[in-house]
Amino acid sequence: MGRPSKTEEKRNHILNAFERIILRDGYAKASQRKIAEEANVNQPMIHHYFSGSEELLDALLQRVTERYREALSNFISTQQKPSLEELMGFVCSEKFHEISLQNSVFFALISQGGHSENVFKKMSDVYHEFLDTITSQLEQAGIQNPDRIAYMTMCFAIGHDWAKKLGFGESRNKSMAQNLVNLSTMSLTQ
Repeated sequence: MGRPSKTEEKRNHILNAFERIILRDGYAKASQRKIAEEANVNQPMIHHYFSGSEELLDALLQRVTERYREALSNFISTQQKPSLEELMGFVCSEKFHEISLQNSVFFALISQGGHSENVFKKMSDVYHEFLDTITSQLEQAGIQNPDRIAYMTMCFAIGHDWAKKLGFGESRNKSMAQNLVNLSTMSLTQ
């Protein structure tokens, strides 16, 4: 993979500033003036790279989605045909949790609440894409009822990430993965 273009670098620099403001001050206070100050650029520069607040949010959510998609794709590419146990182990792993930490801005957006219907829909779309990615991986692995297990996996992984933020450690990951496999197997018989 080559070096990012100057345009990509500048867009990423502005997105990084946007992300820091959301994490520090909240989405509602992430004005373009504040983003420009944080990025140490003038406000017209932001308009040059992003047509407005909507495009900034879209790019940020695309970044979140891409991180999860890339992590799952990299995991799948290292496996012949991953079993349910291997997939559950991955979504409960420290490596997957690191991706969620990189995406802490997304969790901040969710917890801040009070968003417009449009912003809420965009955040919901990220979860739907994540769900579709997991479902696809389960289908490729030949797992029965991939849609049901994908939804349970997604909910479990998100809950597990929140629990880790509250101090529940890595030592629980193996048992969490096995519990998820057991639950998945039970759900197939009911």
